[in-house]
Amino acid sequence: MIHKLYVARRERGLYQKDVARKIGIHPQTYHEKERGKKEFTLREAKALTKLFGCTLNDLFQD
Repeated sequence: MIHKLYVARRERGLYQKDVARKIGIHPQTYHEKERGKKEFTLREAKALTKLFGCTLNDLFQD
């Protein structure tokens, strides 16, 4: 999962702070979640799928 989020973000030329702002969380919190130290809430996960134009499975399934 960590790799998928990183790749999706980088492919779109976004920084972690950009994604955090778009899904409504603090940049440090996003950093921890993208690194796998914390889990995304369902609301955050759905916001990520909208942002990246993919499904939950695309981002979170191994």
